[in-house]
Amino acid sequence: MNLAHEKTDVLLTAFINQIEPKPQSWRVISIEFQDCETLHSTLFQNLCLKNIEHFFSQSDCKIFWKKPGFLLIFFQGRAIPIEKCVEGFLKETEFKGFGRFFDILDLSIHWENLITLMGRMGISIEQEKMSPQREISVADKKEIKAPQPEAMGFTIKLSEEKINHMKPVRKARVKPLILLVEDDPFTLQLVKLAFKEGFEVITAETARQALVYYQRHLPDMTFLDIQLPDGNGIDLLEQMNKVDDESYIIMLSSHSQKEKIIDCLQHGAKGFIAKPFTRQRLVDATDKFKAQLKKSNSGNDRHGT
Repeated sequence: MNLAHEKTDVLLTAFINQIEPKPQSWRVISIEFQDCETLHSTLFQNLCLKNIEHFFSQSDCKIFWKKPGFLLIFFQGRAIPIEKCVEGFLKETEFKGFGRFFDILDLSIHWENLITLMGRMGISIEQEKMSPQREISVADKKEIKAPQPEAMGFTIKLSEEKINHMKPVRKARVKPLILLVEDDPFTLQLVKLAFKEGFEVITAETARQALVYYQRHLPDMTFLDIQLPDGNGIDLLEQMNKVDDESYIIMLSSHSQKEKIIDCLQHGAKGFIAKPFTRQRLVDATDKFKAQLKKSNSGNDRHGT
């Protein structure tokens, strides 16, 4: 998280130049506060700092705060979770005496709007360094590859020490916890409905979110999409299995070629479900997981209660 200080302009400019070659997976929320005396007060600025830390600590995003009037939040994936954080942040500031302007931009479509907004903030971007914005054709989209976390400066490595620290928490759960890593809204809803009873479900929409949530919550079972906006699901599968010897991961993909399935199984996946799939396929996968869990419980390995 990058809050306002003497290098905000430099950091923000560098970040925008970094994501410009691959803007298709990025969105930005802009918040503009109406300029008034309250904005310059130490009380307001301290309150903003406190609430930014509180509301966005659980979110996977980059924040640049150009004091006192502008806040930019860059993130990948769908807007709804981050939008809720923004609404909570604005509500908690409890300053009703000034106006706010709140907008969400999809940078794959509205890149020029971002540059215009930067100009209003007093930060100049050298336009000649920017590739001209153009309509992305269907043929172009097929050629676009999702940016890898390393390319975006978002390298995250799972810690075996932290994973081991969370294992007692996993064993003590009454309801198994499922992590669903998927960026398609329809699939998200289908899985949530399938497991609304008997499981707790948390969701991640990017590879980075998936790694953060896996380490933070250590799920009992993971449904992992192979194609994500910012990474490859098989790479995540390999990382998760490397640090967690009790992982149980089912891969999801619209590509059901034999080679792809074998690749997933060789990297430690417990199963593979091709899209589109039915609710029964999900139930079958969880029934198999429950059978293994019951067998493990007899040896007091998992969920010993």
